[in-house]
Amino acid sequence: MTPIVIRLATSEDAPAVAALIRSLDLYYVGPEVAQPMEPTLAMVERSMVEAEGTRYALAFLDGRPVGLACFAVLRPGFRLSGLLFVKELFVEHQARGQAVGAGLMRWLADYGRAHGLSRIDLTTEGTNTRAQAFYERLGGERMDKVFYRFNLSTDVLSND
Repeated sequence: MTPIVIRLATSEDAPAVAALIRSLDLYYVGPEVAQPMEPTLAMVERSMVEAEGTRYALAFLDGRPVGLACFAVLRPGFRLSGLLFVKELFVEHQARGQAVGAGLMRWLADYGRAHGLSRIDLTTEGTNTRAQAFYERLGGERMDKVFYRFNLSTDVLSND
């Protein structure tokens, strides 16, 4: 079995990150909703240049990027130790079943520990039972939390 190589993405990896984000969008929302490659790449480059907190880990098989974790470090967290929040974890279809997702999660755990973080948090859609089973197989604990979203394209929370 070819070893999986996982590392933190750099600005030179922006096209590979953008391609995987586009694949993720196509998988979850389809071509009618997914953004084209150009604005996707612009968003990735902007997030890397502005150092806004978004980080990307890439997983490679045979030198080709096949998996992606989009994450951020959030503080203060439990006892001020902070946490690693995973926004997206995605593995291309042809690379599934080859331990890429588990490798990414182990890499994230090692990264978190190395940076003094105490936990990894993430969410899944309530209907994404495959992802839920995957996280539970890895030892993830299902939390009884309520998730809220504020849609900023409306005037919610505006000063008007």
